[in-house]
Amino acid sequence: MPDGWNATPGTGDVALTSTGPDGMSVRVTIARTDLDPGGAFLRYATDLRTANPGAKVTVTAAQFCGYSSQLLSGTNGGAGANEFADRITHIWTNTQAYLVAIHLEGPGKAPGFEAAKSTLMQQFAVTIP
Repeated sequence: MPDGWNATPGTGDVALTSTGPDGMSVRVTIARTDLDPGGAFLRYATDLRTANPGAKVTVTAAQFCGYSSQLLSGTNGGAGANEFADRITHIWTNTQAYLVAIHLEGPGKAPGFEAAKSTLMQQFAVTIP
């Protein structure tokens, strides 16, 4: 977590939420999926755009220890729009697959957004029980 952010454990598919300075927030979800990586990523991006009509999204492939992963970034559209960044990763096990999503959002041009994005969009530890 970036310095100065407060994390709160989540429930259900939401692993945690966190708030930072200047109206920024992050949500980490871990959701079971029956889709392959491409299908899970497409559904996530579609859901993101449905929830944010007019959003402009840029997608970049991201390497992640043998797992499929993408970085999404963009704005929710309009003047003074929120910026967002997502790291989505398809994690498979011998019995189930999961889509892990880290979603950062903040007011457009919020000071510290790029630093928070750099910290939150890094690779993360995966522990499979």
